[in-house]
Amino acid sequence: MKTLKYLMPAAAMLSAQLWAQAPIYDASQPPARNKPAQAAGDIPTEQSLQMEIYSQLKTLQRELMELRGIVEEQGHELRTLKQQSLDRYIELDRRIGSGGGSASSKADTGSSRSTASTGAVPAEEIDAYREAYELVKAKQFEQAISGFEDFLRRFPQGEYAPNAIYWTGELQLVKSPRDLKAAEAAFSALLKQYPDHSKVPDAMYKLGKVHFLSGNKAASKKILNELIAQHGNSGRSAIKFARQFLQDNF
Repeated sequence: MKTLKYLMPAAAMLSAQLWAQAPIYDASQPPARNKPAQAAGDIPTEQSLQMEIYSQLKTLQRELMELRGIVEEQGHELRTLKQQSLDRYIELDRRIGSGGGSASSKADTGSSRSTASTGAVPAEEIDAYREAYELVKAKQFEQAISGFEDFLRRFPQGEYAPNAIYWTGELQLVKSPRDLKAAEAAFSALLKQYPDHSKVPDAMYKLGKVHFLSGNKAASKKILNELIAQHGNSGRSAIKFARQFLQDNF
C-alpha cells in the first residue's frame, strides 16, 4: 500500500505530460494521412493561371503586330512596283509615240510650241494634251483623267483624241480604287472609233484583262485570241503579254 501511494502521483504526472505532447486534430477535417503529400508551391493558383494567360496574349499581340508590319511593307513594295511599271510605260509611250504620225510623236515628247504650231495640229491642242500628260507623269491620276476628259470635250476629233481615250482607260486601272467599267468603256470606245490606230493592240490587250478581272473570262479569251490573230506579226509587246496571259489563266 505504501508503494502504491508513491506510484499514483508519478503516474498522474506522466499521463499529463503525454497528453500535453499529443497532437490536436480537427474533427471537421479528414485525417492528415489521407492528404496527398504535395508542396503548396506545386499547386497552380487562379492568379498564376491568369498571369500565364496574360503572358500568352501579350506574345500573340506582339506576333500580330509583326505580321501587320510585314503586310504593310509588302503593300508598300507593291505600290512602288506599280508606280515604277507605270513610269516605264509612260517613258515607252513617250518614245515610240502613239498617234501614228509625227504630230503625235511631237506631243508625247514635249515638243516646243513653235515646232508644233508649224504642223497641222493647233498649238492649243498640243498644250492641252501635254498638260494632261504631265499629270500622268506626276502620278496625279484623278486629275489626269479629268485633264484627258476635258481635252476630249474640247478636241473630240483632235489628232491626239485616240491617245486621250486610251489614257483615260489606262488611268482607270492604276488609280485607287480602280474603275473597271470606266476602263472597259474607254478601251471599247477606242476600238470602235479608231480601229486602225496604233494603240489598238494595247487597247485590245487591256480590254481582255478588264474582262477577266470583271469575271467575264469568255470575253477575255475571245478578244485576246482576236488580238493575236489580227496583230500577231506586228512585233508589239501587247502580243507577247496576251500570249502569256492566256497561258497563265486559260
